[in-house]
Amino acid sequence: MLQCSGETGERRKVRYSVQIVSDGNDGRADRHFSASLRICVVFLAAVALLMIAAMAYCFILAGELNRSYDHAALFETRAGELAAQNEELLAQKEELLRENEELQEKVEILSDTINGKIQQEKEREARIAQTYIPTGFPLRGTASYKEDETALEGNPVAVFYASQGTSVVATANGTVSSVTGDGEAGYIVMIDHGNGYFSVYRNGAVPKVKEGDSVTNATELFNIETGKEELRYQIIENEKYIDPLGLMETYG
Repeated sequence: MLQCSGETGERRKVRYSVQIVSDGNDGRADRHFSASLRICVVFLAAVALLMIAAMAYCFILAGELNRSYDHAALFETRAGELAAQNEELLAQKEELLRENEELQEKVEILSDTINGKIQQEKEREARIAQTYIPTGFPLRGTASYKEDETALEGNPVAVFYASQGTSVVATANGTVSSVTGDGEAGYIVMIDHGNGYFSVYRNGAVPKVKEGDSVTNATELFNIETGKEELRYQIIENEKYIDPLGLMETYG
């Protein structure tokens, strides 16, 4: 038991005594302490400050714990969001890979198609180019060939004889570059094939074409008449006369 008692001196000083009394009956002596009022107040104030400090520490600790919990919850939420974003990105990646594979297949198909078209175009151009090379026979029908006459003015020539009514035709596609001569000396039709080749047709009948006409290998240039059955045929390649039979044999 704690007891306090006070004594009054001549100068009105107050002192308090603190007595600790045992609750038991074990015969132990009671203890007495004495202290001034100031010391008691300081002691009680110190105890109060300690309690306040302890309460403040507990409050701060609770706040820190709450913030820690909040941070943990925020981190968990953010981790969940990042995981969801990662899954979405993976799904987008898979979709892009699939689309890329489809595009690759389409590109390959398109490339094959284009290559096929290019090859077809090259073949078509080659066929067209072939039609401008004078490799055909200059007469439509039968004719005889004069083997002992192979030159004209020092240049190669092929001389054919055909019956009346036989048509002299162009040996390839091209454009009539000139029509010269007359009925007495004979006419000369020259065709420019546009690739370095010219074909030359000499006959006494009146030509059926004029300068500037476009011709094909089916265009009639002369119609053989009686007394004018001879056709002299020549080919110029890059400004030089060549053997016309050799070109027909090469491509025919």
